[in-house]
Amino acid sequence: MAFLTSAVQMTEPTGLWEWLILNVFGFIGNYGWRIVVLVIFLKLILSPLDFYQRYKMRKNQRITEQLKPQLERLEKQYGEDKQTLQQKQMELNRKAGFSYMSACIPLIITFVLFITFFTALRQVSSFMEFRQYVEMYDAYVTAYEDTGFDYTIRTDGNEYQLSLDESEDYAEIDAWLQQVFSGEDAEKTLDSYLGPEIVSEFQHAHINDHIEKLMRYKTEFIDAGKSYKDFVREYAGRGGSGDPTKEDFPFAMSILLQGRAQEQTVPAFESSRTKFLWIKSLWVADVPWSKSLPQWSNFKDAMRSYGYLSEDINKNPSDVYNGENPNQGKYNSLIKQETYQIVTAKVREHSDLYDTNGYLIMVILVVGLSILSQVISNMQQKKSGQTLQGNGAGMMKAMLWIMPIMLGIFALTSSSAFTLYMAVNSIMTLLINFVTSLIVNLIFGRENRHTTVIKHGRADPNDRNNKK
Repeated sequence: MAFLTSAVQMTEPTGLWEWLILNVFGFIGNYGWRIVVLVIFLKLILSPLDFYQRYKMRKNQRITEQLKPQLERLEKQYGEDKQTLQQKQMELNRKAGFSYMSACIPLIITFVLFITFFTALRQVSSFMEFRQYVEMYDAYVTAYEDTGFDYTIRTDGNEYQLSLDESEDYAEIDAWLQQVFSGEDAEKTLDSYLGPEIVSEFQHAHINDHIEKLMRYKTEFIDAGKSYKDFVREYAGRGGSGDPTKEDFPFAMSILLQGRAQEQTVPAFESSRTKFLWIKSLWVADVPWSKSLPQWSNFKDAMRSYGYLSEDINKNPSDVYNGENPNQGKYNSLIKQETYQIVTAKVREHSDLYDTNGYLIMVILVVGLSILSQVISNMQQKKSGQTLQGNGAGMMKAMLWIMPIMLGIFALTSSSAFTLYMAVNSIMTLLINFVTSLIVNLIFGRENRHTTVIKHGRADPNDRNNKK
C-alpha cells in the first residue's frame, strides 16, 4: 500500500488494550476471534478474584446462619428503630467476621475494564475504519495512475497531466476500454459504465456532452486499430491549461478512467473488511439499520473525533520535504466528501457487500445474559444473607432492569466489537461463577465435617451445668 505507508502516517492507538488487540494477539487473523480469546484470557487471569468473592459470600452465609438467634433477638429489641437495628446488626456481623466489602473489589475491576475497553475499542474501530478507507483509496489512486494520468493534478482543478511509460503495454486498460465501447449501441454501453459520481465529475468540469466527446476514442483509436498506448503517446506531456474546452477529449478520458479505478476498490474492501459470523463489519453496530460501510456523515464524525481527518499531515519533521509534503495534495483529496463517494461507490452497488450489518443477535444476547446474571446474583446474595433492607432492596430490584437496559443501549450504539466483548465477558463470568461455586461448596462441605458451630454472645447456662 504505497499511499498508506508514504502519505498517511497512521499511528496505531497506543493504549494497553489497543496494543493487545492489534499486536500481541495479532497471530489470530480475525479480529472478532482476537477479542474472544483476549476476553477469555483476561477472565481466566482474574478468576482468583471471582473465587475470593464466592468464598467470602459463602463464609458470610455461614456466619449469618450462626448468628441467626442473635439477629432475631436484635430484631425483637430494636424492631421499631430501623436505624439502630441496622447499626447493631452490622456491629454483630463485624465481630463475627462478616465481610461487607467482599463483592466490591471484583465489581470495581469489572467496571474499570468495562470503561477502558469501551474507550479502547472505539479507538480501534475508528482506526480500522479509516485504514479500510485508506486502502480502498490507495487501490483507487494506484489504478488511476497506472493509466498515465496524474491523480493530484486531476483533482486540483479542470486540468490533466499525462505521461508515457514505454515499458508498459497498458494491456489491461485496452481490455477494459474495449468492453466499455463494445456492443451494437456503444453509446448505451458506455453510459451504463458511468456511475452518478463520475457523471458528476463531468458536470463539475463543465463537460455536458461527455458521451459525445468520449465516443471519439472509439472512432479515432479502437475502430482505427490503435491501442491505449497510442492514445497516451499522442497526448503525453500535454494538458494543464486549465481550460478543458481546448483539450476536452483527453480531459474527458481522464475522468472516464476514474470509473476503471473505482472497480479496484471492491477487492480492496473485501480484503480489508472484518467479518465475524453473521456480522458484515465488526466496527459497525450489530443492527439492521446500519450498513457495513458507513455513510459519509457518520464516517466523518467518527474520524474527526480521533484526528484522522486533519487537513495537515505534516505531523513530524520526517514528513516535511522543504516545508511541503509531496503527498499533501492526495491527502487533501482523500478527506473530501466527493472523494469518499467516488471511492465507495462500487462497494455500495454490491448488495452482498453493502448490506445490513447485523440482526440484533449480539444485542439480544447481551441483554439476556445481563438479566440472567442479575437474577443469579440476587439469588446468591439472598442465600448468603447479604440482602439489603428498605431503600437498598428497592435499588437492587431496580438494578435488575437498569443494568440490562444500560448494556442494551451500549450494544445498540457501539461497534459490534464492543458488543462482542460484553457478550463473551458475561458468558465467562457465568461459567467462572459456576465453577468457583462448586469449588467453594466442596471446601465448606469438608469444613462442616471437621468443625463445630461457633457460638457468639452470652454463654448458655445449661452448658456450665452439664460440665459440672
